[in-house]
Amino acid sequence: MKIKLLIAGLLFSTSALFAQVAKPIEMPYIDYPIEKGDHDEVLQQYCLICHSFGYVLNQGKKSRPYWTGTVSKMVNEFKAPIPKEDQQIIINYLVKHYGYESASGHR
Repeated sequence: MKIKLLIAGLLFSTSALFAQVAKPIEMPYIDYPIEKGDHDEVLQQYCLICHSFGYVLNQGKKSRPYWTGTVSKMVNEFKAPIPKEDQQIIINYLVKHYGYESASGHR
């Protein structure tokens, strides 16, 4: 009896997996425009491998120490394969377009 209930339960639960949808499903598209120039291709090459550009934009305007720490964290903790010279290019790009220079060193 238990086996029959188990089989019936499995058949019932898997039938939803094969259900047909009457209309095509459209996924929303959100465009996150990236500022061009200043070696934006370096940022695209390394940062967009793991996350969308929207993730960068959602950080808000941050200071140079913040962006430096973030890039360092990506390299040291998450093992992003970013060469030293490209790390500085990315930091400079982020500060110029999505950050600010901080005289006090605060985030």
